Amino acid sequence: METKLSFTKAKWINWAVLALAFVVVFFHRYSTAVVAENLASDLNLTGTELSNLASMYFWAYAIMQIPNGILIDHIGARKTTSIGMLLAGVGSVIFGLAPTIYIAYLGRLLVGIGVAGVFVSILKIQSVWFKKEEFPMITGWTSLVGNFGGVLATTPLALLVLALGWRLSFVVIASVSLLCYGLIIFFVKDHPNDLGYDAPNGNPPKSKESFWLGLLKVVKNPYTWPNFFILFALMGSITSFSGLWGVPYLTHIYGLSPGAASRYVLLLTTGIMVGSIIIGNLAKALGKIKGVILGGATIFTVIWFYIIFIANGQPPLILLPVLYLILGITAVSFILSFTNVKDVNNPHLAGTATSVANVGGFLGGAILNIIVGYILDLKWQGSLVNGARVYTLDAYKLAFTVFFIMGIVAIIATLMQKEV
Repeated sequence: METKLSFTKAKWINWAVLALAFVVVFFHRYSTAVVAENLASDLNLTGTELSNLASMYFWAYAIMQIPNGILIDHIGARKTTSIGMLLAGVGSVIFGLAPTIYIAYLGRLLVGIGVAGVFVSILKIQSVWFKKEEFPMITGWTSLVGNFGGVLATTPLALLVLALGWRLSFVVIASVSLLCYGLIIFFVKDHPNDLGYDAPNGNPPKSKESFWLGLLKVVKNPYTWPNFFILFALMGSITSFSGLWGVPYLTHIYGLSPGAASRYVLLLTTGIMVGSIIIGNLAKALGKIKGVILGGATIFTVIWFYIIFIANGQPPLILLPVLYLILGITAVSFILSFTNVKDVNNPHLAGTATSVANVGGFLGGAILNIIVGYILDLKWQGSLVNGARVYTLDAYKLAFTVFFIMGIVAIIATLMQKEV
């Protein structure tokens, strides 16, 4: 009994430390939305430049997914994430103190590189410390905790910016990244064997293949790619809207203050948190993944159809909390793609497989940010407030049509998914 309790403590400590690091990941992911006006004013940015700055995180994150997946499979989650959190701390300081957009680019790039391995590391730790049937549920809990970072990046960040300014606020979050570095070094263990325990799912055979042969196997597996495109479409859309354009849209179209707008976006993040638990437990109860993702993608698409084509881009303000809550709950069905992509590939390639799929989500965030920013600039009519561009309803309506299209992409990709 004592041994079982010790193992239970060990697995939850592993998960909790990396989950705290995941909170930092989400904070950085969504933080530019709240400080978008500050960045545009202080650094004299156009919508396209602001998109590029926000997307530096996503480009770095996407590019580093496969290298991190390979590193995690071969040197372990502990080393990969500890070095990453150190880089994220340095990048956050550089971003907060940046005198020009180019230094800000460098800071965001380092942050993106640093945090890129955290989620795949958690998935790898889950796959060896938790039972296979627990995986969808614990992934839901991981998403729930991580999205708390998204909550901190809305109203709490807005209040911190009011108190300290946006620059010092990012120096503060750098200290949290460094705290995570220390906790990972001290507490995280890559495998139950490191503490003398057997893995609950047994030990997958060690791969004698090269890094690149394992990657090639994952890439050549046709059932890897539906998960990639589900993440590209759903995760990319939700991170683009809530991570950058949601707050400016609400301030420009509804006349809300950045603080008030961030509270509406917070409801979307709350929906993601609630949905993380609902989706994970629903998949566990049904024993099915494909149908849950399909239902989520369909509702997501219908809501964007209503916003853009029925409500003409401007739903009644009183409906926004409900719409954003449902958007978050349904969009987060993408988390089940990580379970599926792991199951359709060899167990010893779990880190590589999940990292390849995860590229889709962050590539989607980067590309959709740029597309939305480009369309907004294309439709810009010259209006400025405090040095920042203000966009019209027609501009937002056209730009946000891309999210509706992404919903359709997610539905098609889910239909092509292999149920395991």
